[in-house]
Amino acid sequence: MSESIDLAAITTNVEFGRALTSVRLRARLSIRAVAQRVRIPASTAGGYFSGAHLPGLQPADLLTDMLRACGVSDEAELEQWTATWMRLRRARPADEEHSADPRPDGGSVRDSRDSRDNRDYRDEGEGTGAGEFAATITVAPPVARLNRIGTLFGREDILTRLSTHLPAAAGDPADAGHGGVHVLYGMGGIGKSTVALALADRARRRAIRTWWIGVTTAATVPAAMAALAVELGATRHELRNASLPDLVWRYLRALDEPWLLVIDNVDDPAAQLALPGGELLDGSGWLRRLDDTRGMVVVTTRDRSAWPAEAGPHEDDSPDSPDGRWVTLHPVRVLADEDAGAALRTLAGPGAGSTAEARTLGRRLGGLPLALGFAGRFLARTARMPAHFGDQEVPRTYLAYEQVLRAGGAGPVLPDFDGTSPALDGASLRTTGRDRERALVGPTWELSLQVLTDQGRPAARPLLTLLACFGCDLIPLELLDPATLSTGPLLGKLGPTQVWDLLDALAGQGLIELVPSPPPSTTTPVRPVRPSDNGSSAAAAPVSDATPAQWQIWLHPLVQDSFRRHAVYGERPEDYLEAVTALLARATRFDPRDPEHWAWWARLRAHWDAALGLLADIPDAVRAGLRLPPELLVAATRGGRFLRATGYPTQAVATYETVLAMGRPSLGAEHADVLAAEHDLYRVMAALGRQADAEPGFRRVLDARVRLLGASHADTLTTQHYLARTLRELGHFTEALELLKLTLERRVPTLGATHRDTLTTRNNIGDVLAELGQLDEAQEMLHAVWAARGDILGPTHPATLVTLAHLTRLALRSGAAQRAADHAQALVTTCQEVLGPDHPRALAAVGLYGEVERRRGRLAPAARAGYLAAHQRSLRVLGPQHATTATLAGLATAEAS
Repeated sequence: MSESIDLAAITTNVEFGRALTSVRLRARLSIRAVAQRVRIPASTAGGYFSGAHLPGLQPADLLTDMLRACGVSDEAELEQWTATWMRLRRARPADEEHSADPRPDGGSVRDSRDSRDNRDYRDEGEGTGAGEFAATITVAPPVARLNRIGTLFGREDILTRLSTHLPAAAGDPADAGHGGVHVLYGMGGIGKSTVALALADRARRRAIRTWWIGVTTAATVPAAMAALAVELGATRHELRNASLPDLVWRYLRALDEPWLLVIDNVDDPAAQLALPGGELLDGSGWLRRLDDTRGMVVVTTRDRSAWPAEAGPHEDDSPDSPDGRWVTLHPVRVLADEDAGAALRTLAGPGAGSTAEARTLGRRLGGLPLALGFAGRFLARTARMPAHFGDQEVPRTYLAYEQVLRAGGAGPVLPDFDGTSPALDGASLRTTGRDRERALVGPTWELSLQVLTDQGRPAARPLLTLLACFGCDLIPLELLDPATLSTGPLLGKLGPTQVWDLLDALAGQGLIELVPSPPPSTTTPVRPVRPSDNGSSAAAAPVSDATPAQWQIWLHPLVQDSFRRHAVYGERPEDYLEAVTALLARATRFDPRDPEHWAWWARLRAHWDAALGLLADIPDAVRAGLRLPPELLVAATRGGRFLRATGYPTQAVATYETVLAMGRPSLGAEHADVLAAEHDLYRVMAALGRQADAEPGFRRVLDARVRLLGASHADTLTTQHYLARTLRELGHFTEALELLKLTLERRVPTLGATHRDTLTTRNNIGDVLAELGQLDEAQEMLHAVWAARGDILGPTHPATLVTLAHLTRLALRSGAAQRAADHAQALVTTCQEVLGPDHPRALAAVGLYGEVERRRGRLAPAARAGYLAAHQRSLRVLGPQHATTATLAGLATAEAS
């Protein structure tokens, strides 16, 4: 240590700051450079070097870290610095450390020197004494803020419920509320503070004494409690010598008048409301039972997980319930569409659009009050702009604003956590207004993640970002396979318990919700979710007694938009793409043609093309250099097969077209997975009656697969098989039969005689033989296939039902009308039970049964209504040009036989 620094002679903060500055200058470092190395704000570091205040106790080892950054490495020297620092802290005058003079408005004041010494602690929370914030703390409720917020929509129920718990004031009926401790929890921006503030305003209007503690840092609660103690009558001597938590609660319990204390924005309840070494609800910290008091405490927090499960919600229980519960939990939910629309209309003013458009935008914004406020005020500003300010792309209506959100993802209401997101078109969207919105919204979620990082969960951020990369619907918990996650670079080697801990922590912070999976129906066929269906369960509440395997994950739309942008524009898009692809490939490994798996496939409906959507969002310049996962197209292609199998051919076409739109330019036109999707596309086109379009496509895929895989490869034979089927539908029976026999000849040696694909080829050979009039051969082959499929797949499997349909037509062609009728009736019943009445095969079965009945002369007038209903379903599912639609139309208008 330099001879010029005599630590033993230092007696003031200023002298200590000068000594620190001497070390810093010797190292030729700026204040900002030191601040960056120890990860504190430059303004705070400047206070240390100027001597305005001493380095705080938090973060741990701050002083030694600063000294090491300045080149001090000798352990003995570091111990001398630490001893001097501790000596100065202990030597602080009692009045400077603890005292506060009462102020008429209920706050507190301190001398001017103390006020200067603590101005940086106010921002950074590095104080150590209970009174260090006294100069900047007020415990008065900021009710004037309600004037800016305006009308509260959708909050009357929770306000009414909370108001019933307010303690009785003078003149109140004897059965008025009995107070208690109440916790409002929900995600950032949901409006917890606004609800609490409205409650505080009601309490003040009822002459209930009310205080408000807005928690901004770890030291806020002790400082505010010190200010509250002063208002309650605590003396300087008591503040200096007593336990502050005990002192405050002794005064609160002694009050002979009703009171309400709100502790707002408690991000980390265990750290901010419990004492060191204590627990949140052990009764020794800042939060205690309210037995025999006339008070009520309300806490707002993002963190639901910090509160024991037995704590609530139990809105009807009194604080002294016999089972010992003394904390009541109240979830604060997003606004319903009607309330969200009403809020937007109030904020935006007239001229922004219709009520329905406001509701639609409110739904797009997820009913999040903070986002609704941003959008409404944005539209109110643009409505006042002259027409020649800005261009055509500046949104001035609800509809235009929603279009900007859809085109740009988060748009002007969301943060860019890493600052790399591209600006939207339109200069007005790049103004300081957007920066202000980002600054306000971003910290609400960033603070939650920082809390988790401080708790030792840094992987919470990439996990949340990964979740945001999936579709806009509930994410099945089973999709997040820990073993698959541990093989990639995104999260590292996390075990199942650690993954679950991260999910539980994210849910506790309100960044996700864990909601129960609905049990599958046991009486109706499982149907996939249509794209037009609203699968969101924003209103669904977590169920505490649900087992983890039953849970699904829900992300608020704005949370998802924001963190998805981080994945797309951040530094690791390749890692996120790899993780999403691997998880989806594993999740979609089940056969999409098997009805036993359809319930699972239906839950994946919004997610199987997530990898393609993520890749499409990544900027072109970045996408060009990405290492693409080998299974990129697999999940979406399998999803298309599920849609095809469950009777949604037009949606399957759209899925395959999406796969090809991304797959061809990314992997090449003759990549094996691209050819697989193309094959499936032509198969669905043929099923929709577009055989003339499908035939050249199949021939092109067949040629490519022969070159790529060989003539006997299973995939090559599959395309050859379906080309033959298409030729059969086009009436080219001889060529179709030749291709089918060649396919069977090559499938038997490689797959075996009873493989399901081999049986499929034999099934189609039997059908073509029947068309060629070779009825006996057709009967023998089809009956053998039907028996084999029944044994292997089961009598109600869709493939078995296809063979039964062929046998029905064959029986009708052979003149066995009664057998055809029996087959057809069984076919209709089973198809509708297994596949549902809208499935193309169920509709075809109805048409086939009608044809059998007409041939038998038993087409009754009473049956017309059923055929007419089936015709309407076929129009919707298959279109007016499909053969099944035409058959059903004829049956609906046929004369009685």
